[in-house]
Amino acid sequence: MRLSLARAATAVALVLSSLALSTDARAVGTRTFVLDTLERLSGGDLKGVAVSSDGTVRAGFTLGNAPIPEASASFSALTLTDGTTLVGTSPQGKVYKLAGDAVSLFADTGALAVTSIVQAKNGSIFAATMPDGKVFKLAQGKADLFATLADTSHVWALVLDRAGTGLFAATGPEGKVFRIEPTGASSVYYRSTEGHLVSLAMMENGDLLAGSSGKGNLYRITGPGRASVLATLPGEEVKAVAVAKGVIWAVGNEYGEAPEPPKRSPAAGRTPAGPASSARPKAGKGVLYRFDAQGRPERMMKHDDTHYMSLALDEQGKPYVGTGANGRIYTVDDAHVVTLLADTDERQVGALFISGGKGFVATSDPPIAHRILGRGGPDAVWTSKVLDSTLRARFGTLSWRATGALELSTRSGNTTTPDATWTAWSTPLAAPGAIASPPARFVQVRARWARDPNAVLTEVTIPFVTDNVRPVITEISAVAKGGPTKEPTATVPASGGDVGKHESVVKVTWKVENPDADPLRYRVSFKREGQTQWRDALKADDVLTKTELEWDTAALPEGKYRVRVEASDESSNPPDQVQKHSLESETIMVDNTPPRIDTLEIAGRRLRAHIVDGTSPVARVEMAVDGKMEWRPLAAADGIFDTADERVDSDVSTLVPTGSHIVVVRAYDVAGNAVTRDIETR
Repeated sequence: MRLSLARAATAVALVLSSLALSTDARAVGTRTFVLDTLERLSGGDLKGVAVSSDGTVRAGFTLGNAPIPEASASFSALTLTDGTTLVGTSPQGKVYKLAGDAVSLFADTGALAVTSIVQAKNGSIFAATMPDGKVFKLAQGKADLFATLADTSHVWALVLDRAGTGLFAATGPEGKVFRIEPTGASSVYYRSTEGHLVSLAMMENGDLLAGSSGKGNLYRITGPGRASVLATLPGEEVKAVAVAKGVIWAVGNEYGEAPEPPKRSPAAGRTPAGPASSARPKAGKGVLYRFDAQGRPERMMKHDDTHYMSLALDEQGKPYVGTGANGRIYTVDDAHVVTLLADTDERQVGALFISGGKGFVATSDPPIAHRILGRGGPDAVWTSKVLDSTLRARFGTLSWRATGALELSTRSGNTTTPDATWTAWSTPLAAPGAIASPPARFVQVRARWARDPNAVLTEVTIPFVTDNVRPVITEISAVAKGGPTKEPTATVPASGGDVGKHESVVKVTWKVENPDADPLRYRVSFKREGQTQWRDALKADDVLTKTELEWDTAALPEGKYRVRVEASDESSNPPDQVQKHSLESETIMVDNTPPRIDTLEIAGRRLRAHIVDGTSPVARVEMAVDGKMEWRPLAAADGIFDTADERVDSDVSTLVPTGSHIVVVRAYDVAGNAVTRDIETR
């Protein structure tokens, strides 16, 4: 059943009227924005900061900015032995030199695009191009043809041989690897059944690694004409591969179909810039795999909203990945904690190099060369995404958890994108305090690392109360008894809604990837925040094989805790081959004690109460009269329940008739603990 169009229009008009006129109306329920995960902490302006999947924000890369002229894309680059950087571009096929933030033309190949640049042991510089299958030798101001590879149009990647003087080239459209001698003579080293081999790396023992576009195969080439498939990655393309300390890293991309390589336009002689994966209008999905010294694969990172364009390893062998849809740089550690290190204004990160915390980032759309200047500094600023209260709201106490000194400020407005109508940023707070930004529908929070570049932000909390507007029914649906029902989904909790039933049992669940399907045993432990000792959550003889645990916290002191789960395949492998991995949860609040109603009085028909909780903020206060199960909410004296010490000062004359009555007041904390106290009126 639906309202008529006329009735719906009338309802909308009434809502807008109430929003415009009811400026003093307030909702009783306190709601809260909690920013404590990668998703919640991302989405805003992340200049100079790094956001990790474990819910932490740190000072990140500080980037320089050097626009590259006469180019639309840059997806190859090389840092030379003298510290300068060369960047290969398209569609003009030019190579630019970056010295500091100064950009100058180094060489012009005359090709469509420069796809790869390497420097030989003797200092010679070579550049691969497409779509004419040529390799050039570069010097300041000129590009001399070094090799033309037979039956080849695309030279996708170059790598030096073990001696550092010869070259190997990955090519298409016949999926060949060429050996190029120091003289420029070339021969086919390996011929695959693929259309294109697009990535190449040299192992310490002289084996070559080549990634394909089409089937997503990663080949290990052990000699002329000899190869095996090390792995087939998800998707169609092994975009990049790198090796350090015997560990192989490979990037795979999934587009839904094999990328179509670019060709010269018969009319114009040019095509849109770049390899197919850099020019695709729709983002693909990216995945990063690690192969240990025994060749065992482990998926380390994946993104379903962007494909990956570039891969680099630093001097420690740590991976860095540049994306192809949002111009970001990610890294991942052994615990699979993914960190967003930099968020550029450009669309693609075509090449990057990182060593000793310095290096460069080459981007496209538009093409910019960014030097990595270091980490932190006065420009390290985290700004949240715009937070939507859905209605005009008053904001309570801004609080956060961090190690080190930070300064936080807020601003508010009534448009989805901050503009001139928004307020200026408030005076920074060095410690939690009242939000000075005026009531509005939208709010943002900002943190600066100017005082302590080593500070770590882990959580930001913004309580708020929205204006109370008249509810309007716009649609009624009827379903057969026993049929499915759909609950509305809201990004903000319902105003004045139930706090929820308190439970001392915490249900812990987890997911696990188990490629070889070994039976797994899980160990669960916990520690209190501020302590270092992990304690068993299981009994000594418990063997847990399910991916869940009901953890009873009734006998624990109140406070914040973390849970750690370890997965082990010990039940199906000998001791020297057992594999284990552990992960910590986010903070869990243990609160099993109700608040106290320290004072309660009714003077005339004005009810006053003082409620205090030892751990959690007071969440709701309500009253009932003469045993009737009709609980009515009471407002906080300061208009918002957001602390552990709250007062109520309300006129209850409309709820308590004249004469003698029993009034029961009930108070909840955010953990659902409740306390009641009664008073008799005369």
